[in-house]
Amino acid sequence: MSQTTATAGGGAVPEPDAKTTPAFRRLVVASSLGSAIEHYDFFIYAFTAPLVFDHFFFPKMDSVASMMAVYATFAVGFVARPLGGMVFGHYGDKIGRKAMLMMTFVIMGVASFLIGCLPRYDSAGLFAPVALVFLRFMQGFAFGGEYMNAVSLTLENAPQKRRGFFASWVNASGPIGIIVASGLIAILSGAYGKDLFIDWVWRIPFLFSFVLVVIGTYIRHSVDESLLLKKKHDEVGTQKAPILTALRSHKKAIVLGCLANMVHSSFQYLSTVFVIGYAVRTLGMSPAQVTSGPMFANIAEMLMVPLIAFYSDRFGRKPFMILGIVLAMIWFPIFFQILAMKDPLLLILGLVVSIGLIHGLMFAPEAAFTAELFPTEIRVSGSSLGKQFGIIFGGGMAPLVATWLMGQAGGSTTPVILYFEAIAAMAFVGMLLAPDKAKKVLD
Repeated sequence: MSQTTATAGGGAVPEPDAKTTPAFRRLVVASSLGSAIEHYDFFIYAFTAPLVFDHFFFPKMDSVASMMAVYATFAVGFVARPLGGMVFGHYGDKIGRKAMLMMTFVIMGVASFLIGCLPRYDSAGLFAPVALVFLRFMQGFAFGGEYMNAVSLTLENAPQKRRGFFASWVNASGPIGIIVASGLIAILSGAYGKDLFIDWVWRIPFLFSFVLVVIGTYIRHSVDESLLLKKKHDEVGTQKAPILTALRSHKKAIVLGCLANMVHSSFQYLSTVFVIGYAVRTLGMSPAQVTSGPMFANIAEMLMVPLIAFYSDRFGRKPFMILGIVLAMIWFPIFFQILAMKDPLLLILGLVVSIGLIHGLMFAPEAAFTAELFPTEIRVSGSSLGKQFGIIFGGGMAPLVATWLMGQAGGSTTPVILYFEAIAAMAFVGMLLAPDKAKKVLD
């Protein structure tokens, strides 16, 4: 771990200016790589579904209805996330962060592998889409319990003045998984062509999850538990129902965490998942041209997140998050004008600006910001509620709502733009009212 100071309760906590040790660096790597693999599993669905699943699982519907069904199954994963956050947050606060990270990892990987084994609707009937919905639910259930356990484990063992930087590695590693997922899909769709990709090649990224599960389980098995959580358990005991304590005593913090995550996730998924479907189905661009864009955008974000988070330790979380929200409100309508040009290079550049810069400003400080809203003994439970409900109402519902709005408006993107602007305006007010605990000692 980082250098620690003994406490009266018998535990140990990191010193404010402590140097990191090999044990702490292993913890950061384990949390980060695990998060990257979890994001890979979650986003191979996000990038494959708009290209394949309407043909494969919903062939009896017209084009709009089938895409609505695809985005509905996409949203199921997000609906399951608060449940996973509540279950794994409860036990993460009572038992420990590490054990929950092991469980969520295995559940996510197995669900992804099984999606790659599903038969198509033409051969299995309703079993195929029903099984898809169930496995997507399990993906979301695991992903909901993963994030805040990983962030809290890292944050609580980090030096006080570098919490944001080290916690951001969990966020920065997410784009690695997205890069691998989008890059692999772009390579496979380009190498085999659209027809073969839809027929069977799409299964390869899902089946590859089995290998990643084995690697990730081994990596996470070697890390230690949170020192700060052990200290709290020694001093005040274990909370009987951490989630109920959070709901009773930390309602404002939950709402603020929800708004922070709602705005960045809606911007992210509208700029990637929705745009992929829109560019291919409406604008007629090829899947290979479209799916390469998120890969470059996430490379940029992977590099930007630790840098932004580093400065959030010095200047606070709120200035960067507020700047990101304002820029997102300005940029979002401009991005759709760029899309209308149907230029693959401009699309890639637009995604780099959207995800690499603007989303990065909101996303980089978010890990520490959300976790710091809550005390240690209920940190995972409380922050998971804010995180996962924010992502449901933001990113999880955004592609579905945007598709419906555009269908109602006869193909116009104006309602989609207004929809995001409303979310951003609420988050902007929330950030103005939120506390900034970047320089305060964790309690």
